[in-house]
This record gives sequence, C-alpha cells and structure tokens, in this order.
Amino acid sequence: MKKLLTILLLTASIFVYGQEEKMSVNILKVVEPKVTSIKFSVNSVKDLENIDWKELKDLYDTNTPEEKIALSFEVDLKESKYKFKGSITISGETKNIDSLLIKAKKGVASIIKISKKYQNK
Repeated sequence: MKKLLTILLLTASIFVYGQEEKMSVNILKVVEPKVTSIKFSVNSVKDLENIDWKELKDLYDTNTPEEKIALSFEVDLKESKYKFKGSITISGETKNIDSLLIKAKKGVASIIKISKKYQNK
C-alpha cells in the first residue's frame, strides 16, 4: 500500500508539473545579406558588353562601408581558333565602390578589345 501510494503521488506530481506553462523568449536578430564577391564568367564578348553597371552597384547597398568586396570578370572563347581566355579581378572596400566600378569598366573594356581579335569572324 505504501509503494502504491508513493507511485501514485510521483505520477500525479509528474502530470501536474507537465501542465505548467513554460515561457521561453526567442529574440530574433535581423541579419542583412552581404555580397562580398561577384564573378561574371562568359563565353562571348557580347555578354561582357551587356553588363548592367548600375544594377551591379545596387547589389552592394546592404554592405557596410568597410566590407571587402571583389568583382571578377572572365571570358572563355572555347569556340575561337586560339581558345582565348582572359580575366580581371578588382577588389577593395564597399565605400570605394564608384572607383572600383570605374576600374572594372576599364578592365572589361580591355578584355573586350583583346577578345575581339581572337573571336571567330
């Protein structure tokens, strides 16, 4: 009888404790996505000529000014006679995005100029 009463009290206390409402607080932290690197890999000169520079700049809007970023552009003319490949990478901080884009435009223009010599006519 003593064991039965002990088991009954133990079971009752477990059920009563299980009915208590537990409060938990979840703190959500909003995390902004950051773009640190973009690579354009193309197989025609026309694709390099059609890059939307304004949209490319807008991709880095959520980054902090000190965030390191990199822009890479590469062309691989597999169908050309000489199988020409060329690439350029520009990197720096987000606060210097305007000067990085100017350098990238000049580099891409150079790749386009060189690539046109090697593409099939």
